[in-house]
Amino acid sequence: MLSLFSLSVVLFWIIAGIVLVHYTALFLYLHRIRQDVWTKPAGDFTPKTMVLLALRGADPSLARTLEAVLTQDYPNYRVRFLIDSAEDPALPAVKAAVAKTGADHAEIKIITEHYQTCALKCNALVHGVADLDRSYEAVAVLDADTNPPKDWLKRLVEPLSDARFPVASGVRWYIPATPNTGSLVRYLWNAAAVFQQNLYQIAWGGSTAFRREMFTQGGLGDRWKYTITDDTPVRHVAGALGGQTAFVSTLFLPNREVCTLAAFHRWVMRQMLCVRLYHPAWKAVIGQAVLITLPLIAVFVTLIIGMVNASLPVIGWCLGAMVLYWAGVSGTVPFMEHAVRRKMQQRGETVPKWTFDRTWRTFAAVPLTQAVYTSALLCLFFVRKIEWRGVQYAVAGKDVRLLEYKPYTGTSAGEDNPSSL
Repeated sequence: MLSLFSLSVVLFWIIAGIVLVHYTALFLYLHRIRQDVWTKPAGDFTPKTMVLLALRGADPSLARTLEAVLTQDYPNYRVRFLIDSAEDPALPAVKAAVAKTGADHAEIKIITEHYQTCALKCNALVHGVADLDRSYEAVAVLDADTNPPKDWLKRLVEPLSDARFPVASGVRWYIPATPNTGSLVRYLWNAAAVFQQNLYQIAWGGSTAFRREMFTQGGLGDRWKYTITDDTPVRHVAGALGGQTAFVSTLFLPNREVCTLAAFHRWVMRQMLCVRLYHPAWKAVIGQAVLITLPLIAVFVTLIIGMVNASLPVIGWCLGAMVLYWAGVSGTVPFMEHAVRRKMQQRGETVPKWTFDRTWRTFAAVPLTQAVYTSALLCLFFVRKIEWRGVQYAVAGKDVRLLEYKPYTGTSAGEDNPSSL
């Protein structure tokens, strides 16, 4: 049996190995996003596309998102706004945006039927594709909390020209307007999650494009009727068609909203619940989190025992392991942030300066991010009910049930209140 001192040394080197793997994954990802994985089309590839925007509540950046999606630099597309109810606060915003832009390629569809077997966004998307005209070759899905550039749609559908990719996905990136603790924790978690999304082919439903065959042959619309998320089941459908998801690295779309630590905990638990319910690689995703978390817990416990026994060598090795992990993970942030900022700035996106205040706040949030994420994973295995935008769902195995539909009545956010809904 290992002595306490030997254990502390072993744990130090395990943590060192985890940090090394983390950096290796980072640089492999940064290398991968330098060039596209799909074969570029010979000429312009602009298939007739239906853009779906499911709305429940008025997100902080809704007005900008609406105007952006209605004024895309794309010759042949239509936008279908799927409004959760006639009472929804998003409806006036949509009408105002259509009037402001003079868009004649937009339509508003009020959702009057709400399936109890899926989330309300999935419900809206099912209705959005149900009567899709045969002339549409592609479908794109956009979330209201994004800020798409003028060429968003053109860039997003381009990979669909390659037969290997029936799905293309953008990448979510958080740039909180106010670097409060909850927002920074979400930022850090997402910065690490983009590696897993690429590795495990987890498309992001906030910015996704599909070839028509995903619905006509793959039955994605039918799957949406029985899921709590629209993106996690995509890999299974694409795989059944012999394809995979292309991640468009030039489409890091910024989200400037803020959230509290409690809101992040609920949010990330829903994110991981979706992976557990529908993604074939969920055991690998959870296993990866466990393999990182258990050594950290072991280091902490060993440190406590070392302090009780006043063993300075044990305390030194354990503190060294904790500092190494904190500094190692923190050190990857500037590399990732620089790469993403460069991608955004290349397309003219305004990105706030990375100040010293934000730097130390972000680095200080690293251990908290790990702790909150671990807590969310533990809760994940006991959750039987979740709340999402004012409605509750019961979770039993892989079955999800909407307990009671209610129109959205929450407080609408806005430019002066950039809190996530």
